[in-house]
Amino acid sequence: MCSSADSLRSESFYERMFARFYDRFMNRIETTVLLRRRQRLLRPLCGRILEIGSGTGINFPLYSSEADVVAIEPSRSMMQKARERMTTLDLSRRAEPPPKIRTEILGIGDPELENLIPPNSVDAVVFTLVLCTVPDPEYAIRFAKSRLKKGGKLLLLEHVLAESSAGRILQKTLNPFWKRFAQGCHLDRDPISIVRSEGFRLLEADRFRNTLPFYQAIYESI
Repeated sequence: MCSSADSLRSESFYERMFARFYDRFMNRIETTVLLRRRQRLLRPLCGRILEIGSGTGINFPLYSSEADVVAIEPSRSMMQKARERMTTLDLSRRAEPPPKIRTEILGIGDPELENLIPPNSVDAVVFTLVLCTVPDPEYAIRFAKSRLKKGGKLLLLEHVLAESSAGRILQKTLNPFWKRFAQGCHLDRDPISIVRSEGFRLLEADRFRNTLPFYQAIYESI
C-alpha cells in the first residue's frame, strides 16, 4: 500500500524527470492505440468517479460533463502535470462544459483517502496503467470494491501477464530491469485474476497486444 508517509516524502531527481518526460515517452502508443480505448471506457461514465493513479491527467479530457471525478495520485510531480492539463480543459471542450475534477496527492492505503471516499459511495472506479505500479494490487482492488455502489463499474486498461509460457518467462526476466527504469512498474502482474477473485461480474473485455499484452474491461460490482 502507498501510505501517507509515501505521499509526503521528497521525490528524487529521477522521479521528477520521469514525470516530466512521461507523456512524451508514451505519446506514440497513446495516440495510435490507447486513446480510443480510454475514450470507449470513460466517455459513457457519469456520477461520482474515483480515478486511482491519475498520473499526468491523460484521462481528464475524456470524461463527460456529467462526471464528478476524484483523482488521486501519490506522485507530486505527476500531479503537477495533471493540474497543468486541467487548466486547458475549458479551452479544449467548447461543445460542452468540462467535467468536475478534484485532484488529491494521495495513494491507496492513505488514511485520508479512507475518509474522503466512504464505502459504497462511487458509481465507478477507474484503473488505467496503474495496477502495475501500486505496491499492493490486491488491496487496491478490494478497496475499489468496498467503495463502489451495488451495480457500480470497475474499469480497467492495463498491461497484463502474458498468456504464453514463453511470454511469461520473458516478462519475469525483464522485470527487475524494467522496474528500475519505469518507477516500479511490474511487467509480470496478473490483475485479471485479482479482479475475478473478488467476485465482480464481467460485462465486457478485450485482450490486445502492442509490444506488451494489454487488457481492457468493464466489471460490475454485485
